[in-house]
Amino acid sequence: MQFKPGNSARSLLALAVATGIATVAHAQDGAPSAQGLEEVIVTAERREASLQDTPISVLAFGTADLEKFGVDDLGDIQHSVPNLYMRQFPNSQGSLRTYMRGVGNNDVGMSTDPSVAVYVDGIYVARSIGLGNEVASLERIEVLRGPQGSLYGRNTIGGAINMVTAKPKGEFGFKGNLSAGDRNYTRGRVEIDTPRAGGVAAKVSLLKSKKDGWVTNQGSGPNFGDNDSFGGRLAINWQPSDSVNVDYAYDQSDVDSGTIYYQNIGPSLFGFSQVPFQKDRLDNVRPRVPVEESNIKIKGHSLTATWEICDNLSIKSLTGYRELEQSIYQDYGANRFTTRLFANAPFDNEQDQFSQELQVLGSVLDGGLEYVLGAYYFEEEGDEDTIDYITLPLGFLPPFPPIYDQLLEIELPNRISTAKNEARAIYGHFTWTPAAMDQLHLTLGLRYSEDDREIETQALASGFQFFSSSADDSWDNTSVDLTAAYDLTEDVNVYAKYVEGYKTGGFNIRGTNQTSTTTPLGEETVTTIEAGIKAQFLDNRVRLNAAVFSSDYQDIQLSFAVLNDPTNVVLYNAGQADIKGLELDLTTLITDSLKLTLGYGYLDTSVDPVDDPQTPAVEQNKVVLPSAPENSFTADLDYTFPSFGYGELTLNVNYSKVDDAEFVSFVRRGYNIPGYDLWNARLTLGEIAMGNGTASVAVWGKNLGDEEYVLDGIEGFPWSPMVAPYGEGRTWGVDFSYEY
Repeated sequence: MQFKPGNSARSLLALAVATGIATVAHAQDGAPSAQGLEEVIVTAERREASLQDTPISVLAFGTADLEKFGVDDLGDIQHSVPNLYMRQFPNSQGSLRTYMRGVGNNDVGMSTDPSVAVYVDGIYVARSIGLGNEVASLERIEVLRGPQGSLYGRNTIGGAINMVTAKPKGEFGFKGNLSAGDRNYTRGRVEIDTPRAGGVAAKVSLLKSKKDGWVTNQGSGPNFGDNDSFGGRLAINWQPSDSVNVDYAYDQSDVDSGTIYYQNIGPSLFGFSQVPFQKDRLDNVRPRVPVEESNIKIKGHSLTATWEICDNLSIKSLTGYRELEQSIYQDYGANRFTTRLFANAPFDNEQDQFSQELQVLGSVLDGGLEYVLGAYYFEEEGDEDTIDYITLPLGFLPPFPPIYDQLLEIELPNRISTAKNEARAIYGHFTWTPAAMDQLHLTLGLRYSEDDREIETQALASGFQFFSSSADDSWDNTSVDLTAAYDLTEDVNVYAKYVEGYKTGGFNIRGTNQTSTTTPLGEETVTTIEAGIKAQFLDNRVRLNAAVFSSDYQDIQLSFAVLNDPTNVVLYNAGQADIKGLELDLTTLITDSLKLTLGYGYLDTSVDPVDDPQTPAVEQNKVVLPSAPENSFTADLDYTFPSFGYGELTLNVNYSKVDDAEFVSFVRRGYNIPGYDLWNARLTLGEIAMGNGTASVAVWGKNLGDEEYVLDGIEGFPWSPMVAPYGEGRTWGVDFSYEY
C-alpha cells in the first residue's frame, strides 16, 4: 500500500522521534525507574487479556481516562480515537451515526442495521438512538477497529464498541461527584456499593445533569442544544458457589432536550430570498414558530450467567432486553422571517429488542488450543411515525405577517412505518499455539448468519390513504477470520489477518412510493487484510501499536435525500469502494511524572462511479465515502506536579485534529464538513484525605480555542445550498468528588 500522510502524520513522527529520544536520554541518566506503563486489560476476544497480546487494532479507556477526558456519553470518545467519526442524527441530539475506517451508515432507521456495533456488557444495542445520552456508571470503553463477527453477537463491517459498566465490589463503598459550569451546567452522580450478604452484592448508580443549549432561543421553547437528563442503574451480582457467577442489571434514562440548531450557511436559493444566512456560528436566534421540546426514554435489562465447569471449560449465557421511546421536534430552518421551512413535528419512534447468546469457552491440548463457540438469537420490533411541514417558495415579496403563515406552510402526508427484524447466528473462534513453536498463534474464526426483515409503510394525507406497502425478505452469510500472530520477543508481537464482515440487507421505510419502500436492499460486505505490530520498549516506558490495512467494501448501502426534496429519501446498493489506511498509537512515559500519548489515523478511499438514480449522472456528482477524513490526530499529555504535602496535583492537556469530511455520498453543491482542531485541559487536585475517604477537585475547559466547527450538514433542502449545526463553543466547569 502507498500512503500519502499529511502534516498530521509528519508532526506525529517528529513527536514520536523526539519523545523516544527524550525517554532514552532519561533512562541513560541513571538507573531505569521501576515504574512503567500500566498494563491495559481488554476483553476484545471474549477473554481478559493484555492489550499487547490481542491481535486487533483496539483502544481502551478506563475509569481514569473517562474522567479526565470528561466523557459523559459515547460521542465524547471520538476525539480520542483516530479513524472513528461520529455525527449526530439531524433531528435527535441523543442519536449517533458512527463511522469507523470510513465504514458506516447515514440513517438510523429500523429498516437497516448499523455498520459499527455497540455493546453494553456484551449485550448488542441495535439502535443508535440514545447512545449520545449520558451513562450512569462506566468502567471501561473498548474500541475495536475493523470487521468483527466471529466473536460477537452481531456481524459488523466497520468495528465494535464495548461499553463495560462498573460491577458491584462486594463491600460497602460510596462515590459522589458534583459538577458546575457555564451555561447553567450542573451535574450530580452517586454510586453506592453494598456489602456482600448471602452471596449477593449490589451497586446503585444515579446521575442527574442539566445544561443550557449553546444557541439561545429568543422566542418560545427550549434553547437549541438544551439537555436535562436523568439516568439510573441497578447492578446485582450473585455468587451462589465458587463456580457460578450471575450478574443482573437494570438501567433507565430519561432525557428532555432542545434539538441542535441547523443554520443556513449559504446564500438562499431562488424563491427563498427572505431566508437569512450566515457562515459564522450563530449564538442566538428568534424562531417565528415556537420550538417544542424533545424527549427520549430508554429502559434495559441484562442477565449474564457464567458456570466454570472446570479450569479449562466454562459456559456463559447473555440475555438482554431493551426498549425505547423517542419524540422529536426539529425545525431545520428556524428564523424570524419565515414560518417552518421544513420541520419534523413530531418524529416519533418506539422500539424493543430481545437477544439471547450462549457461549462455550475452553481449551484443550494443555492449553495449546483455545476456543469460543457461540450461538446467538436476536429480535426487535418498532415503529416510526412522523408528520412533516414544508413551506412553499416565498418569492421576492416582503415578509408575510404571521397571520398568513398557514397559506405558505403545507402539512405533508403522515408516514407510519413498522419493522420487525430477526437474526440467528452460530460462530466459532479457535486459536492454536503449537507446542513446538509457542511464539506462533494461529486463529480461525467462522460465522454463519441468517437475517429476516419485514416492514409495513403507510403514507396518509388528510385522513385518506395515500399509499400502503409491505414487504419481507431474508439474507444469509458465511464469513471467515484468519489471523497469524508471532511473538518476536516477550515485548514485541506482530500479526497479519484476513477478515470478512457482513451487514444484512433491508428496506427503505422512508420511501415515497410502493416501489421504493418494497424493493429489498442487498447485503453489504467488507473484506480486510491487515498487518500490525504491538511493542513495548525501555522497561515498558514506551508502547507502540500500529496497523496498516486494505479493505474491499462491496455493495454499499447508499442513503441520501433527493436534492430539493428532503422528504424523499433514497436507499440502494451502490457499487464498491477501496479503503487503505493506517493507525498508529504511541504512549511514552518521558519521566515518572510526564506521560505523552499520541494517535494517528490515515484513510485513502476511492469509490467506483455510481449513477444517481434520481438525476442524470453528471460530472459534478462526485461520489465519495462520507465521514472518512484523510487524517485524524490526537495528542494527550499528563503531568504530575512535585508533591507539596497535600494531595496530588495533575494536569491533562488534550488535543485533537481532523481533516475535512464529506457528509453525503453525492457531492452536488460543493459543501462538506470542514476540518477542525480542539483543545481541552483539566487540572486536578486529587488524593485529598478527608475523613475515611479521599476527595478531589478539578477545573476543566473544553474547546479552549473556541473553535467554530461544523457537526453535520444537509444539502437537500430547496431554500439553501447547505444547512449545518455548529459544535459547542468554549465551555468550562468545576468537579468535586468524594470516595470511600
